[in-house]
Amino acid sequence: MGRRQMGPLVDDAGSWGDALRNYQAEKQRRPMPDEYYAKPPLVTRAMKAKDETSYNPVLQTFTDRAHETASRTYEKDAVIATLNQARDRQIATESSFDILSMRDKRTGLTVGGDPKPRPPPLSEHVEIPQFRHPLDSAYAFNIVSNLPLSEHHYTAPDQRPKITYSKDEEPRLQSIKALPRDFNILSNKYADAHDAKLELEAEINRRTAAKKYWETHDYDLLTAEFVDPIKEQAMQGLAKEREEAQSMLQFNRLPPSMQKGEGYVYDITSHQVKNKDLYDRKQAGEQRWLDSKKINWERESLLTQRGIHQQEVAERRTLNRASHKRYVETYGNGYNIVDHRDYQDRNTYMPPCRAIPPSTVWQNITKAGSSAPNAAAAMTSAPTSAPPSLASGASLGGSTGVVRTGGFQRVEG
Repeated sequence: MGRRQMGPLVDDAGSWGDALRNYQAEKQRRPMPDEYYAKPPLVTRAMKAKDETSYNPVLQTFTDRAHETASRTYEKDAVIATLNQARDRQIATESSFDILSMRDKRTGLTVGGDPKPRPPPLSEHVEIPQFRHPLDSAYAFNIVSNLPLSEHHYTAPDQRPKITYSKDEEPRLQSIKALPRDFNILSNKYADAHDAKLELEAEINRRTAAKKYWETHDYDLLTAEFVDPIKEQAMQGLAKEREEAQSMLQFNRLPPSMQKGEGYVYDITSHQVKNKDLYDRKQAGEQRWLDSKKINWERESLLTQRGIHQQEVAERRTLNRASHKRYVETYGNGYNIVDHRDYQDRNTYMPPCRAIPPSTVWQNITKAGSSAPNAAAAMTSAPTSAPPSLASGASLGGSTGVVRTGGFQRVEG
């Protein structure tokens, strides 16, 4: 039997004392570094409140001055870098010269200052304006041809402005320092049309005051009326219209199907009209519906009568197509010539006669005064007698006393 395994601490030890010391050292030594067992940093509410108030939303600044200074420096450098990048992009994509000063954008600054000396400042007397034509330019040269006005001008040469112009001088706009004043502050009067302008100012002030007055004086709370009589009259008319429509206001809110209901038009028990207007509209609506269907009904009635007439004509033609004499000759002998059946026998079937017999002379005289359709109808409705039988000895034009109904049984008359 082999030795029992007790574990590496006991197996590797030389004695039981070493094993106990190894076990005690293992329990006292941590398997991970000390940083792993360190406590997390303590975060208090004061720390969080300080972080929340690190930026002032009103002043748009950081509470920490160092942070604010660094942020301003970073923003300034970012603005300069962005502007430089935009300028480089503008120079690379747009025109290479300035359209106003006609200078090259891509040429750098000259070292040592501007090589072209600036001209001395002009005197104030040079910019004193002159009362010239309104179309005259403020420049001393024509802006299209760049020629002086003494050489390129729309007036005659003797009427052109006497202005000396040198291309070395930069054009400058005229100043408004010496322009004539419309109002004299010493005499407190206008230079021209003083009375007319005073009246115009008074009218403007009156209208301005009236506008401000009506902005704040629209309705009087004490009298409960509008200050403007026209507006008050319009309001009274609107109130009167609302009072007249108040009785039907709730009724008009109902659905259209309920407004047209018979219960709101008249009493279904006593048939007394409740609302004359609704009743008249209902009757008018029904009459419009009847009038819209009247043409169709008349057309249908006409087509029905026409069909009945055509059917009657077809029936008469069907009856008149076969000769009555043929029926008499077929059944007048009293028996069937093929199987010798006796037509006088009650059980022998003999079809009824549908052909119209020829009219006698007296019948023709009687029908002479009547119309053809009435005569045809009378002939159709008149009962036809059974064909005479030769075996019975009766005449062909008379009655045999036997009526055939189309069945197999004989019916006595």
